[in-house]
Amino acid sequence: MMRVSTAQMLNAMQQAMERNYERYHLAQQTVVTGKRIQRPSDDPFGASLGITLHRLLQESEQYQRNLTTAKNFLSITEVALENLNDLIRQTKSLAVQAATDTQSAEGRAAIAQQIQQIMAEVVSIGNNTTYGDRFIFGGLQTLSAPFTVSGDTLAYHGDHGSLNVEVSPAVVMSINVQGDPLITGIYNSMAQIKHYVETSDIEGLSRDGLQELQNQLDNLLRTRAVVGSKIQQIEMIQQRLDKRKVDFTELLSGIEDADIADAITKLKMADTTYQVTLATMARLQNLSLLDFLT
Repeated sequence: MMRVSTAQMLNAMQQAMERNYERYHLAQQTVVTGKRIQRPSDDPFGASLGITLHRLLQESEQYQRNLTTAKNFLSITEVALENLNDLIRQTKSLAVQAATDTQSAEGRAAIAQQIQQIMAEVVSIGNNTTYGDRFIFGGLQTLSAPFTVSGDTLAYHGDHGSLNVEVSPAVVMSINVQGDPLITGIYNSMAQIKHYVETSDIEGLSRDGLQELQNQLDNLLRTRAVVGSKIQQIEMIQQRLDKRKVDFTELLSGIEDADIADAITKLKMADTTYQVTLATMARLQNLSLLDFLT
């Protein structure tokens, strides 16, 4: 029978102690973190799938942020469009009053003054509707007010670019409404009506002025419908992403999370084994020098 020296025993115990300490440490980390995969070698397939799911969840969070930005931008736009709608209807009502044969010259002058004030409100909506410090109706020129007024002429200083936001994989949505031709068209039609009223051109007011104003109202209603449709689409995508987040999170939990009760049991076993190893090692270290030389 082969004789095992004390030095060999010490070396073997040293290796056993290191292995048992590593098991104890891993078991401890599992309990502390609640994760069963501490390193890819613990479960290569699970670790790979976990990486993929983490990436998809990060993408979903970015899309959620994009959706929030898009929805806020469109919601502010929708409010502005609603206010423009009210101003057009007020102007239409005033124009009908001015078009009656019984309206006096003084009455028409007062109506023209009211229309002038409404036109100023239209410009205010165009220049003061912002998202943060961004002007909504300037196209891609969002850092400065898009309109200036000279007399009854409204100049547009924005462009006709589209603000595009990726709201889900492979889905890009334009979220802005350019101030031209929408607001410029509304303003110009009101200015024309004011001119008809000021000059008592009832025929022009009734035939052309009101028709053009109705055209602008129809265009505005179409624009509002598009904006409302985009907001609904965003809400549907948000719901889908919310569900996707829940599904991915549950799947990730099933892959990564440890059974805590089982992990605690394993930690206790690893601790016991490690303590026994330490005690045995201590006994061996108390052997005499002669024992090492044998």
